[in-house]
This record gives sequence, structure tokens and C-alpha cells, in this order.
Amino acid sequence: MIHLVTDTTAYLPPFLAERWHIHTVPLKLNMGTTTVDENEVDLDAFFASLEDVATTPTTSQPPPGDFMRLYQRLTEKEDNEVLSIHISEGLSGTARVAQMAAQEVAPDRITVLDSRATTCALSAMLLAAAQALEADAGREEAAARVQRMSERFASAFLVESLDYLAKGGRINGAAKFLGNVLHLRPILHLHEGKIDGLTVSRTRKRGLQQILAEVEQRVPGGEPVIAGVTHIRCPEEAERLGEKVRATFNCAEFFINETGPVIGAHVGPGFVGLAVCPLEEWAVESGE
Repeated sequence: MIHLVTDTTAYLPPFLAERWHIHTVPLKLNMGTTTVDENEVDLDAFFASLEDVATTPTTSQPPPGDFMRLYQRLTEKEDNEVLSIHISEGLSGTARVAQMAAQEVAPDRITVLDSRATTCALSAMLLAAAQALEADAGREEAAARVQRMSERFASAFLVESLDYLAKGGRINGAAKFLGNVLHLRPILHLHEGKIDGLTVSRTRKRGLQQILAEVEQRVPGGEPVIAGVTHIRCPEEAERLGEKVRATFNCAEFFINETGPVIGAHVGPGFVGLAVCPLEEWAVESGE
């Protein structure tokens, strides 16, 4: 059996985690003197409290022991293998820690991948991996397909306020001041595994339209895709964007998830994102 492992920044929709029994290792959230697993944080309370803190909570990758214990359990049977897919190394050291643990436990039976992504893009890659395995692909073949997807996906994200990026040190105070005075909403994307700027929008409505337009420019028309919309505390907007995504792309699979505290600490409530991952012919022909 081949087990799938990821981390909490995939923010897996329940149907994904349950349908394919995907195992999740939590990243850590450091709030003052307290460190907690990301999946133990109450989202309502956390995002409400962000407005009142001078600096954002810090985040950290899981310790090696968390991965080692899970990998040891999953590889107890000699014919069991693991495909472990994680948040971009450009954003976190999680994949590096997972690789260290894999080397200690069963390096010949565990493959660790840097997705070069996070949130809904990472979820889409896990869905693709699960479908590949269900279609009888081996671990190496499934990993290769995810690797190609990590090089071809397109994403764009709207940030409602620059305050959280400034608190987390992602932009300087002058940029925050200028952005807030002009009421600019940054549109970002994942480029080579790191967050990079695309453009800005003066209105939220226009910004959501630009997200869709930016991604559409980079994904061939009519090609079957897995698409995902992510958000923080704005499900109605995510649903409306999702309707436009389904009308624009040839979605073999579509889902909506909500981004949690580790990523949310840096982007804040009102964050909305889209990721579209082109599928390969094998997935379409297999009926997945």
C-alpha cells in the first residue's frame, strides 16, 4: 500500500482527506510563549485577534520527530510505501525536515516532494496524486506526475489589507502606508515556490476579476484541470468566484477550502486565492 502524507497548509477539504485517507502533519503556530499545532487553533478566535496584535504570530515547521513517528507507523509493513507532499521550501522548511526523517526511517520506501505551492494548489496536487495511485500508478510514477504539475500550475491571490504583510515583515512600513492611503489591494502569486507580486487593484470586485484573468492567461484554454479556490472568512465570495472558475475552465475536479492560521497570519481575513493545475491525459482517459 502507498500512503499519502502532507502538512496542514494544504488545508485539505474533508472529502479529500477522508476519501483517500491522507495523513497530515501539523505546522506550528507560536503565539507569545505558547506553541500549538495549527490544526488545534480556533479559526474564528484567531482571525478576530489578529487585528489587535502589534506583530503577527510566528510559524515553524514540524519537528523531525513528528514525521519520524508517522513514517515509522506507515512503513511497519514491509510492502508499505509513502509519498509525502509538502508546502514549498521557499515558504517553509517542512519538506526539508520531512526528507531528513525519511532518510532515518525508510529512505528506499519514502518519497518526499516539495510542491512549490501551498493552500489550494497543494490540495490539488494531493488530489492528483491520489487519483494516480487509485489508477494503479506506482510511487515513483505518481511523484513524477505531481512534480510536473508543480511546474505547470497557475495561481493568483488577493490580499484585502497590507497590514498583515507589514506586521510579518513581508513589506516595509512605507509600502503599507502608501497602499492603505491609496486603498490598493495586492494581487500575488506563487512563482518558483515563493510569493511574488503580480499587480494591484483599487477595488475588491476588480481584484477578484483580475485573479481569474491572471490565471486564465497562463493555463491553455480547454485543457482539463483541477481547480481550487481558497479564502479566509469570506465563503460567499469564494463561491461566486468558484462559479466563474467552473464556467471558464474545463474542471475535471473543483473544490473550495479555507486557509488557516499559518498562512493566514501573513495575509489576514479577506484573502481569496485561485489555483489551476493542468491534468495529464492519463487522468482524463482513466475517467478520474
